[in-house]
Amino acid sequence: MTGERCIVIYQGGLKSVFKGLSKIFHAGIEVLLLESSAESGRHIVDSTRKRTRTDIKSSLNAYAKRFAQTGMGRLEIFELKPEEASMTIRVWNNFFAEIQDKESTYCTYFAGLFSGIYERLLRASPKVKETKCIGHGDPYCEFHLTLKTSSKL
Repeated sequence: MTGERCIVIYQGGLKSVFKGLSKIFHAGIEVLLLESSAESGRHIVDSTRKRTRTDIKSSLNAYAKRFAQTGMGRLEIFELKPEEASMTIRVWNNFFAEIQDKESTYCTYFAGLFSGIYERLLRASPKVKETKCIGHGDPYCEFHLTLKTSSKL
């Protein structure tokens, strides 16, 4: 996708990494995963936009195609409203939802990744909410991204 070298990692190996990080960072693993994958999302957009200048929908569809090829899951851009700075993305066969630790999944990876992509494509900070999850019995994971509004105290 970005023209860089990639590696293949099996699910059991990644689960072991996540469990090890969870032992060290406890609840902080969520923040670590969210922030690091958001940076990855920003990198993907920055790397690919230099070579191809496309619209938001074309970019998202290109990313969806590449994610499916990597085995991370099949992304569906279910709803896209650039004028409202909102989008809904569904992930079928979510690699990270299948890695469970007790009752929790690692879908935070995709939440962060989509956050970084949204930030670069729409030039704004998003609020991300996962409304469906394979790990909780849904047929797909669904993420709603909307413009983050600042609250005044």
